[in-house]
Amino acid sequence: MTLGNETAQPSPVWPCRFQGQVVLVTGAAGGLGSAASDRLRAEGATVVNTDALGTGSGEAPGASLRLDVTQRQEWDAVLAGVLTQYGRIDGALFAHGVQGPETAVQDMPFAGWSRTFAINLDGCFHGLAALLPVMRAAGYGRIAVLASIAAREGNANMAAYSASKAAVVALVKTAAKEAAPDGVTVNSVAPSMFRTRLLEDLSPERNTELLARVPMGRAGEPAEFASLAAWLLSPEASYTTGQVLDLSGGRNTA
Repeated sequence: MTLGNETAQPSPVWPCRFQGQVVLVTGAAGGLGSAASDRLRAEGATVVNTDALGTGSGEAPGASLRLDVTQRQEWDAVLAGVLTQYGRIDGALFAHGVQGPETAVQDMPFAGWSRTFAINLDGCFHGLAALLPVMRAAGYGRIAVLASIAAREGNANMAAYSASKAAVVALVKTAAKEAAPDGVTVNSVAPSMFRTRLLEDLSPERNTELLARVPMGRAGEPAEFASLAAWLLSPEASYTTGQVLDLSGGRNTA
């Protein structure tokens, strides 16, 4: 599989942009979540990393708190711990997700369908339900959610993934409208191909097919996702909410 030869130029870090702010990151062990966590920390944020396994306190680079995003009680426990330790939460990046079964609709196992929706969609629902009341009461908050270009157009043989991400987009738009009067923004990012472990879960044929749709001719780099996520989570993104920002190398979604 060829992912393209062009290399992305890293965007400059803005020191102190998140000074004094606390940001929660889910899926922090993954390529996109990890890159975004590093970027946020480099710009002054106190980052609380979480993932499905957990490897420590969640505060140090590479360490994370355990959070099963499908369980509301675990969201509540993590949030309570953050508020007890730091007294605030200013932002959250939901970077968790699974691909789900790669099969035609008629062959889709319902267990795989259900698990994909539980992680990709229910995991975001529980997170929003837990965090939004705190942020709305504070009069400030930034939430960015990992969607997918598949949410816009669907990918053949990826019905569970495509449908769950489309539902995430609708959830984000709804939550954004509800929270907008209280100074809280909720947006989603729709990547196409990125150099993460997810590519390893796809067949070589699928990777070749997807790359052929990207006009830039290469997969995205996690640092490019981190740049956009950091902006959406920053005070600068004060008048952007309920949006789906494509991060696709120009992939045509019409």
